[in-house]
Formats: sequence, C-alpha cells, structure tokens
Amino acid sequence: MKLRLEQVICGMRDVASLIIGNTAVVVTNGFVNCADALIILEEATSNKTSNLYDEYSQNDLTNHLRRDGHDPVASGGFADIYRGVLQTDWEPMRVAIKAIRTYSADDGSFFKKQKRLRREITVWLKLNHINVLPLLGTTAGFGRFPAMVCPWIDNGSLTSYLEDSHDKLSVVQILTLLNDAASGLQYLHSCSVVHGDLSGSNVLVCKDGRAYISDFGLSTLLTELGGNTFATSVHERGTLRWTAPELLDLEISEDEEAGSAKVMPTKHSDVYSFGGVMLQILAGKVPYHYYTREVQVVHAVSRGMTPRRPSSALVTERRWMILQWCWSTVDPSQSRPSSDDIVHFTNDELAGVNTP
Repeated sequence: MKLRLEQVICGMRDVASLIIGNTAVVVTNGFVNCADALIILEEATSNKTSNLYDEYSQNDLTNHLRRDGHDPVASGGFADIYRGVLQTDWEPMRVAIKAIRTYSADDGSFFKKQKRLRREITVWLKLNHINVLPLLGTTAGFGRFPAMVCPWIDNGSLTSYLEDSHDKLSVVQILTLLNDAASGLQYLHSCSVVHGDLSGSNVLVCKDGRAYISDFGLSTLLTELGGNTFATSVHERGTLRWTAPELLDLEISEDEEAGSAKVMPTKHSDVYSFGGVMLQILAGKVPYHYYTREVQVVHAVSRGMTPRRPSSALVTERRWMILQWCWSTVDPSQSRPSSDDIVHFTNDELAGVNTP
C-alpha cells in the first residue's frame, strides 16, 4: 500500500530528516499527529519557507561548536547563556550561546513557534553594524528550539560594566558609550527592527570600551514562546526600570482582559527605554536606583513619575532635556524624539568634548 507523505510524517517519535523537493525537514521530540504532519508538509513545500530554511540552515554551527561546562554562566527570564568555543578557519573563537528555556510539551504550536524563531534569526543574521552584536549562527542540543551563537563580549553587560568602571571612565569614554548605543538603535530602526527590551542588560561592552546592542526583537518572541503577556514578561526579564509605561498595562481595560488587545513594543517605546540607558551611562546607576523593590517603580510610573535627576555633573541641562523628551508620555508616537534625533544629539555631544 502506498502511503501519502503526511502519513509517513505522522507518528514519528524519533529525530528524522525528510527531503521534500529541495527542502530538508527535521521532525523532533515526540509523536507527530496528522494535523501537524500536514503543517510540516505545507511549510516544507512552500518556496518562501524553503528559502527561509535554506538561509537559516547554512548558519548551523552545531558541528563546529564545543560547550564549556555543563551549566549556564548566566540566566534571564526565558533563556540561559552558555560559554562555548567555535572552531573557525583561523583560530578558536570564544562565543556565547543563548538557549531558550521551554516548559510546554504542546507539539500543536511548536512548529509555528519554531518557524517564527527562524524568521527572527534570519533577520538578525542579515544585520551588519559596528554597534549591533552579530549573530554568528545557531546550534542544536540546547532544548527544543535552536540556540543562538554570538561572539563572547569580555566586559559583559552595560550594567555590570558601569558598576565596576564608571568612576574610572573619562567623559569621552562615557559619551562614546552613549553614542554607540544610540547608533546601534538608529540602525535597527532604519532596518524596521524594534528592539522591544532595551536596557542595561542587553547593551554589551567589549574590551576596548565600545558598546553593542543585543537581543533585539527577542523579547516579544520569547514572550510568545513562554506563553505570557508582554507586561508580565517584563517583570521576569528584570527590565521594568527601562520599560515605557504604555507597555506595562497599568490600566487594563475589559477588552484587554478578554485578550482582544495586545500591547506590543514600538520604536517610540524603544526611545523611552533608551532614555533609561542614557541616564545609566551618564550617572552610572540604573533608573530608579533609589527604589529597592520593583513594585515601588511600578507605583511611581503609574503616577506619571520619571527617574529623578541625579547630581552628576555629566547630566547637564541640555542632556537632561533630551532625557525628559525621551520619557514624554503625552503622545509617545508624536512627542518623543526619533533615533535619528538622538544620534544627532549624541554626535554633537561627543564632538563637543573632542574639539580642542
């Protein structure tokens, strides 16, 4: 008896690879029901999906990667970070491996989520800017979803770097960090990429003191993979102090409670978050550092409060005005600066201290 292709896929329990046309389809983790088998077949025979898979699979680094140690070196709301070594044509390269944690065994939505993740990864692979952390590729073996492989950044996050080094940095070094972060955000926005979770945790600082933006676009995706709302996931990621108030669902309508409305990040909410990053770079402390509990931050934001002006000489009147502009809540889409406006400002500030 000749079986239809979806019948062949249906019921697979072990890892299997199928070739459909020119597309390789990998079926993993458990029983595949008939409905999912049809989805696999439909996606595998789609030219658009085939092109996406080809581009994605070319950057599979699994066979060239060695994990250092069994345990992650850091963990976030939805992902764990492992240290590894990538074998290249030149010399071994230290890398960070970001592995998404998953708790659901629901195969019904797994393929859709995997497709969405691949799409986001493909976008990241195409980005190329001196202040945007490059994605080198992906690797298997870290859970159901592919893990992302990036260069290892020695000084870690902006938050940890400033805690250790802020008082030792010159004005030029501080304004260079600020300009780097602004330039990275401007580039993302020029590529129609919304970061969605900009904070001191995902601006990284390399050995020479230059800054890279990382994890852009992943907050919304990881929220979906984790099955939470964006507002709930902000607390889990620990980025509340940088998050725009319109994303926090401080006043939830009946429609939103019914799930008919979704609050999603925008370029304008990115700009609000950049204000927190800018304050952190200038003052060396996270926004609302005087509040030890996040519930205090939520209470302050719900009352329309923004971070207090620090006494640091680096927070000049001109820079404080830009910060307040970033934090405007009257009409975020109209009242906040664009990332172009911010870069124009940071360029001027840096040029001012570099001019004899």
